[in-house]
Amino acid sequence: MPVSAERTATPRFPFSPAKVVLPLLLMGGLALRLLFLWVGAGVYYKSNSPFCNGDTDSFTQSFLNLWQHGVYSFNLLNAEAAFGRLPGYPFFWGAHYLVFGAQHVFQAVAFSQCLLDTVAIYLIYATARALTCDIRAAWISAALYACYPFVIVWLTISGSESLATFVTILILWWLATRPVSTRNVFIAGLLVGFGLLVREYLGVLLVPMFIWIYSANDAKERGRFVRLSTIAVMGFLLLYVGWPIRNYVFQHRFMLLKPPTAGYDRYADDVNTARAWVYGWSPDADAYLDAIAGKAPLPAFPQGVFKDSAERERAYQLFAQAQQCGTGFYNWRYLKRYDRPTNCNAELASGFTGLNSSYKQRHLLRYWTEVPLLNLKKAFFKNQLMNSGGSRLVSLLFGYRTLILLLCAWGVFLLRQNRSSWPVMFFFVFMYLFICIGLRQLEMRYLLQADAAILSVAGAPFVWLLNRFKGKTA
Repeated sequence: MPVSAERTATPRFPFSPAKVVLPLLLMGGLALRLLFLWVGAGVYYKSNSPFCNGDTDSFTQSFLNLWQHGVYSFNLLNAEAAFGRLPGYPFFWGAHYLVFGAQHVFQAVAFSQCLLDTVAIYLIYATARALTCDIRAAWISAALYACYPFVIVWLTISGSESLATFVTILILWWLATRPVSTRNVFIAGLLVGFGLLVREYLGVLLVPMFIWIYSANDAKERGRFVRLSTIAVMGFLLLYVGWPIRNYVFQHRFMLLKPPTAGYDRYADDVNTARAWVYGWSPDADAYLDAIAGKAPLPAFPQGVFKDSAERERAYQLFAQAQQCGTGFYNWRYLKRYDRPTNCNAELASGFTGLNSSYKQRHLLRYWTEVPLLNLKKAFFKNQLMNSGGSRLVSLLFGYRTLILLLCAWGVFLLRQNRSSWPVMFFFVFMYLFICIGLRQLEMRYLLQADAAILSVAGAPFVWLLNRFKGKTA
């Protein structure tokens, strides 16, 4: 019996797993984010608000004071608060406030951040595919990002972490997937300018942008590199330059980014200089700052912190003075503004700066190695939160993060000769060194953008292993 034509014909729409993997990742990622928004955030944050943290007020009040009083500042009693928050995130939040009103703004912002982070799953996929030229590696990288808990827990918070992560991924996706042309470098400059306005340290993405431009040009085409770099900088300045102009015209101060206090009462010169001194020999400054403020007993000092007994005595005199007339330490202890007519911030700043200089002169190698190495160890191998009480779940999560970072490091090694991957690699390395060695104030959220971006190379080791298992060469 002849086989019917209907049975032998090729199906019009053949099923291909490759066509459904990415949609499933996107739908699954969105579902996971909405589930966290509607259910998980309340459990995770427990008695705290799932929409606000200690930084939220500075972002929201910056916009609200502009809208209600015509002054862009999160604290009208502190002149430096007018420069404390760059306008990227406050205006993002403010747009939701104008559309949804005060009653629903936080929920609307959280929902928007979930949507943007779902788009970021695709951007990680596209970046990974461009860097590895392998769809399997792209799927794996996208899947790891879709389920990455350290990104998801920030999605409900009105703060710059989530938007900064999205913008970082967007910029690196652009650099990985777009050819170098006049139009594309100008857009890249615009994106980096917006990134800086969201989170000031994202301005460092100018360097990956230059690497991208340089990698696309031969050594003989220096003129083209200079021309395209100039166009990119023009795009960057088009967005950024409005901030220093605003500061000069309306606040009568030449301020490129923000002051050292960032507009916070607690980070006046007394606290900032004391913190810089402590970070010279200890990665845990808060324990000592709590004690100097009078909130807790003074911990023991490591050997060699003080030059001699006279310097130790001088330090203890500074501690006592800080509790009497240091405006930052007053706010640190009482959580309210120092309202006396005089203060001793200048004297305290001079004293703590002198202690810091003394320590560096006596222990220069130790200054540049001990705390940075401890910070780097914590950045890669932290296995529990400071206040988790040794939670097994938290330890497992941070153990998972360490494995992912080691996997990404392997991916970096495999792709080390691929110039297209250099912008991602540079950003990751820079952020870890900047936070751990330069800033020294290590909070895991500060590494969030670097961790998210480097996931774009996480799929490479899996593909390498698959190829080895199948007898292929890497």
